[in-house]
Amino acid sequence: MRLRACLLGLLLVHALPSMAASVDVQVAGEVRQPGTIRLPAGSRFADAVLSAMPDPQSSYPLAAAALRVQAEPAQRRLKAGLLFDLQALAEARDSDARLRARSEALHRWVQSLPVTGRVMGQLDPRRLEADRASNRVLAAGDRFIYPPRPTTVTVVGAVAQSCTLKHEALRDARAYLRDCAPDADADPNALFVIQPDGQVQQLGIAAWNRGEPQSLAPGAVVYVPLDERLLRGQADTFNEDLAAFLATQVLPVATP
Repeated sequence: MRLRACLLGLLLVHALPSMAASVDVQVAGEVRQPGTIRLPAGSRFADAVLSAMPDPQSSYPLAAAALRVQAEPAQRRLKAGLLFDLQALAEARDSDARLRARSEALHRWVQSLPVTGRVMGQLDPRRLEADRASNRVLAAGDRFIYPPRPTTVTVVGAVAQSCTLKHEALRDARAYLRDCAPDADADPNALFVIQPDGQVQQLGIAAWNRGEPQSLAPGAVVYVPLDERLLRGQADTFNEDLAAFLATQVLPVATP
């Protein structure tokens, strides 16, 4: 029995290096070599991306997404917090019928959005090797998605109906609200922009806090936040949290 245990231990010791000798990742979208890519352990994002060869004519590196299993638990908690806040708003005693309906609609929408595990970083094949912060070591289960270049901007949140609008170069983010008017529950002072690379910006839209014009990249999402006065004391960070969760989504972003 002792001899068998020793032999099993030796087998495991010799097997461990081979188990860790490679890593499998998935690449999808506008790439020339989609599917599973097996690389030596210790390889980095750039190795997977260059092996997949994103198509320079059809892919949209600005919106390329790296998805990691390790990032999912924190995003799952973020989503759960959003759903809790929306349920609390819908059930609050002082909520009127309009706010309850808005909260319930947002609850259904957030519930439908996936937890992706997206991590932020540079995924342009030409720049990734030089950006060590983005060029992470690969882990089993990593996925990379290179979507095609979109031609629209999406407006969601406290609007009468979500809008998918034609992207116009250099058009100010605030100007898109003219084509997708906010409703009575919208914050009159701010909106959030989620660029295709996951960067989030909060912009002032009132006369007292309006800043410089901010153009959008194709595929950007404009989130019209709920009025802060409706959230105070119940869901103080809801708007910031929802913008952060939207930044984890992969193009195209689902609308309510």
